[in-house]
Amino acid sequence: MPIHKTVPQQATVPELINQARILSDQGVVQDALLLYNHAFNLTQRPGAGHDAVFKTIILDDIEKNLSKIEPEEIQKFSRIKHLSIPQDIFDYWAGYTFAQREDFTNAANVLNAFLEKYPDHPKTEQVKELLAGMGTMAFNKKKIGVILPMSGKYKLYGQQAMKGIELALARLSESGIKDLSIEVKDSMSDSAQAAKCVDQLGKNNVFSILGPILVSRQAADKAQALGIPMMALTQKIQFPQYGDYIFSNFITPEMQVQALGSYVFHELGLRRMAVLYPDDKYGNRYMQAFGQMVEQFDGQLTATQVYDGSKTDFSDSIKKLIRDTGLNFQALFIPDSVSRINLILPQLVYHDAKHFTLLGTNLWHRDSLLKETRRYNSNAIICDGYFSGSANPATARFDKTFQDLYQERPGFLEAIAYDTTQILFTAANADDVNSGKQLKAVLQGQFIFDGATGRTRFDETGTPHKALFLITIKDNQFMEINR
Repeated sequence: MPIHKTVPQQATVPELINQARILSDQGVVQDALLLYNHAFNLTQRPGAGHDAVFKTIILDDIEKNLSKIEPEEIQKFSRIKHLSIPQDIFDYWAGYTFAQREDFTNAANVLNAFLEKYPDHPKTEQVKELLAGMGTMAFNKKKIGVILPMSGKYKLYGQQAMKGIELALARLSESGIKDLSIEVKDSMSDSAQAAKCVDQLGKNNVFSILGPILVSRQAADKAQALGIPMMALTQKIQFPQYGDYIFSNFITPEMQVQALGSYVFHELGLRRMAVLYPDDKYGNRYMQAFGQMVEQFDGQLTATQVYDGSKTDFSDSIKKLIRDTGLNFQALFIPDSVSRINLILPQLVYHDAKHFTLLGTNLWHRDSLLKETRRYNSNAIICDGYFSGSANPATARFDKTFQDLYQERPGFLEAIAYDTTQILFTAANADDVNSGKQLKAVLQGQFIFDGATGRTRFDETGTPHKALFLITIKDNQFMEINR
């Protein structure tokens, strides 16, 4: 370790402090820090006189010097091997100076790491106050970040969502929340890239992040560390569990079976259910969720019959279902894509399996169901997160405005992006919301939003609860079930 040439080789601690101060006054801060480090090391020797006094002087001088240099220089200096200066001093001042120059992303990363590394440090409360103050300073309630796949194999989803977001901005402006902006980052259809986008948006002080669609734990962890509320468009129910700043807003299998169950058990008074499902990830997840729902409503699940979704002939599975139950069920739930439903429904009738209510997921809600199974789709109840033509005023307004602007019918993705944009801006622009912490507290509280996808609220975990649409078929047209 180099020592300034004017310092005697066997310099005493006071001599080292004096020379370090001269260097500091000359602006040669890093050389000064090296001398302070040497002096501090000498105070550690057994029997060194006045160590406590000198240690206090040295540490005070070090902190004054660290306040003069850039945080990157502090971090670089702290990585010098065998330093005697305590590491917590470098960690604190790196975070503090990042905050001073309003680089809140790096400041939050360093200071949160400081709290985790030194939970009982004397500066703990000071750091917490600094983080809270940063949250308020960085909270620009007029600007959200958006992470969508604008390129790559899922770019169509990004394009659809953007249409909903653009329409929401116009709607918010009409309602009096003006001068809003978004900063869009392309996840490139890659979850790792989505995590990088969080860092970029954090540096630009967005108050919240809408997206991503392709979620990752890494992206959630970064948003959580920065204290930026993130609302992803994902049906992964575990996503909000990654942190208290992490939310999701989408339709899930659990939501769908709950909506179906509430209607068939409470409104129709049915009790006996059966499930015919494909042996794949989708089918198994829905089968398990449906079974739990039936148990919750104190109903009876008479049979669960699996079939091979790679085939087109489902006779064996249908016959087994008939043998095992004697058709002693009142509703049959078939969680599958409309392409296979179009094959299954005629085969059910062919084997004389009829006179029960058919229950379907949002995948049934396709025009091809009307065209290809028009003689077999009666008495069907379908659940979805959006219904074009709904009597719900917010849905009808969105549907008309969207079609007028884009000359096409919107789907669920456009509608949920539209609602999510409004949820974030509306909640943030309340008078008593001035930080990410306050925003997430509002969303997890009594906040309720009536939008194009119906009524939405979030629980304390950030999980959405939505009033989904129930649809039936009349005169070979999809019709909303009024409840």
